[in-house]
Amino acid sequence: MNYKSTAYASYDGMKLSGYLWEPEKTPKALINLVHGFGEYSERYDNWAMRFAEKGFVVHAIDYRGHGKSDGKRGYINSFDDFLKDVDVLIKESKKLYPSLPQFIYGHSLGGNIVTNYIFKKEHQLTGAVISSPWYKLAFNPSSLMLILARIMNKLYPKFTQNSNLEVIGLTHDKDIIDQYIKDPLIHEKISVRMFFEIYNAGHWVLENTEYINLPVLIQHGNDDNITSYKASKVFFEKAKDQRKNIDYKEWEGLYHELHNELEKDGIFDFVNDWISKKL
Repeated sequence: MNYKSTAYASYDGMKLSGYLWEPEKTPKALINLVHGFGEYSERYDNWAMRFAEKGFVVHAIDYRGHGKSDGKRGYINSFDDFLKDVDVLIKESKKLYPSLPQFIYGHSLGGNIVTNYIFKKEHQLTGAVISSPWYKLAFNPSSLMLILARIMNKLYPKFTQNSNLEVIGLTHDKDIIDQYIKDPLIHEKISVRMFFEIYNAGHWVLENTEYINLPVLIQHGNDDNITSYKASKVFFEKAKDQRKNIDYKEWEGLYHELHNELEKDGIFDFVNDWISKKL
């Protein structure tokens, strides 16, 4: 397996850190990886190496405001900024391996970003894996909180505060929790503008599942107390009723980061089998 880091410029010149995991042998497909809120792509190193061992290239970026990329932590002007960053990732993947089938894999906020991307952007992707997507939070913000946030979004959209993420709800693996807490590249900052851009984008995809235009796997742990597995299930049921090409896997008793759960071997095998069948 070969690994290297690089950097790209987004549409507005912002530097995006890039990462590439390549198999030793001739690859059979490429997976574009889109990480979650507050984290960065190199946290998926073990996951990416597993795919590389199975013959996949894994290509990822830290989108703006995350990891080693430029941008204010916890702030975006528009959700479309994320989609344009992912567009850079996809286009660079095509330059690197123009003849390979391309998949896209998004976790948490990355799952929301990936869904919006495949719904709104022109692409030639072969399939999408959406893991623990942030369409809705596992808890409902109070009406008062939403009203106050909407006021702040108009008066001071860059106002940023801690997300108060319940880190213990990420995974049952205590070592991963300890690493997360100590990791200097992880942040918990979120602005009112960013919150509402994510909030609106998540609700939009739940109302527009007819835009699914490629095979999709959506998976979620039903003990996730960070993002709503029920929203993922609604997404699946609506798409299934519209006879879209979609599969849903609910992981019993598992938390948010399925790729970091104690049962990750079985989860990887399931995802790998699904992707391989789409080839």
